[in-house]
Amino acid sequence: MRRRPPGGPPFWANASPGGDYVRVRRPLQRNSRLVRALLTQLHERGFDAASRYLGSEEQGREVFSSLPGDVPPELDPAIADETLAAAGRLIRRFHDATTGTEIAAGYEDVCHNDLSPCNFVFRESKPVGIIDFDAAAPGGRLRDVGYALFLWLNLGTDGPRLTEQVRRLKLVCRANEVAASQDVSDAIVAAVAANVEQLRTDGRVADAAWWQAQLDWLNRLPQAVRYGRGAE
Repeated sequence: MRRRPPGGPPFWANASPGGDYVRVRRPLQRNSRLVRALLTQLHERGFDAASRYLGSEEQGREVFSSLPGDVPPELDPAIADETLAAAGRLIRRFHDATTGTEIAAGYEDVCHNDLSPCNFVFRESKPVGIIDFDAAAPGGRLRDVGYALFLWLNLGTDGPRLTEQVRRLKLVCRANEVAASQDVSDAIVAAVAANVEQLRTDGRVADAAWWQAQLDWLNRLPQAVRYGRGAE
């Protein structure tokens, strides 16, 4: 089984295939004010891997720039090492561009809160942009990183052997300049546990059972990360 995060695909259709520039229009959303401020802040800090807020139309719709490239419709269980490393670096750049800003509201950063590969724009198999900021909120970046690691690395029961999963985890952590530590393991577990609870609340019993199996598997991860070893 290969999984998307709960909630379905993003409704930000702001990746333009073939490199054509288009403007994206959409109705106001619950989090629109923060998203507008975030995208403006990212642009001012030189982060060019996100759409720009271009203003509003008379009809009340917001207007954004697009990012040329492709967005994967599903998660890929076998992403190449160089792509994983590029994602780790891009996520680091995103968080660094929000550190200490007014919109971080006293927290460490602004978190995206859904850094799935399906919310990245790719060109030539390389992640070059991030989309769908509607769940963004002030917080600690490790929360974001933990969820991203789970989704990018195919962690869990349907992934490769544990030693390979640990190797790939450490590769992304190095690229993101974060230690592959107990804190990272805890962040991954917390992200998956939150999804389990949400799925149960939504009555999605079968999906919740699968995610619970991943949570059980992840209880083996902290020691493997700490000592650099694993088991079948």
